[in-house]
Amino acid sequence: MTKKLISLLIVLLSGSTFAAELAKVDDIVITTESFTAAMRALGSQGEMVASNPELRKRFLDHVINSQLVARKAKSESFDKDPAYQARLADVTAQLLAGEYVDRAVEKKSSDKDLRAWFDQNKDLFSTKEVRAMHILCDDEATAVKALSEVQKSPKDFESIAKKYSKDKSVDLGFFGHGRMVSEFETVAFNLPKGSIHPQPVKTNFGWHIIKVTDIKGDKPVKYETVKTEVAKKYRQKVQEDLIHDLRRQSKIAINEKNLKDIRLP
Repeated sequence: MTKKLISLLIVLLSGSTFAAELAKVDDIVITTESFTAAMRALGSQGEMVASNPELRKRFLDHVINSQLVARKAKSESFDKDPAYQARLADVTAQLLAGEYVDRAVEKKSSDKDLRAWFDQNKDLFSTKEVRAMHILCDDEATAVKALSEVQKSPKDFESIAKKYSKDKSVDLGFFGHGRMVSEFETVAFNLPKGSIHPQPVKTNFGWHIIKVTDIKGDKPVKYETVKTEVAKKYRQKVQEDLIHDLRRQSKIAINEKNLKDIRLP
């Protein structure tokens, strides 16, 4: 269940009465604030609803209908049902987690914070692309042997690759940051055009001999031109760091057998 949907469910069932009245269903008051929050929970769709009078009216009908059904459910004590309580607890936990992450990111997301992080991670926003060739081997010894032949005859890189590489795609074409595994990318983006890395590079796929054959788009990136993207990536980093720290501080046990056996009815 998405955070937007969770937020919408909480708002629709809250029945808040502390603000300006927008509509009333018997004794149930729907406030302008709760209605606005419900639209906001829809994200980009909410913006469309807010800007269109007809859609606003239809969405208000939807909110009213939800309140009517919720009242009927309460009258039959459905809100006391254990299955419902379990789902509500899960929804509440997810909403609470989402709100906490939003606040945590907000506290660390001043313009100064974003600029500092951008300065340390400019490569993530670079338009630079490199074109690389590689020879992929299962073990280091084979990679060293292939590299020795390549160093003696750089022009024969492709024919040597056919002899040693388990990946038939020798020429990887152009790629930007984030397309390759980090070990491969770090080497490729720091090699001059036409050069071959002097050592085999180990990744999860095996051992690579890397040659950069071309470079394009290697221009400095200004913070102002990528500020929105910086904020998005920075938020993701803050969230990942928070989750990583919480998991590191906790004891987590997963029953792999039960996880494997789960099926939807």
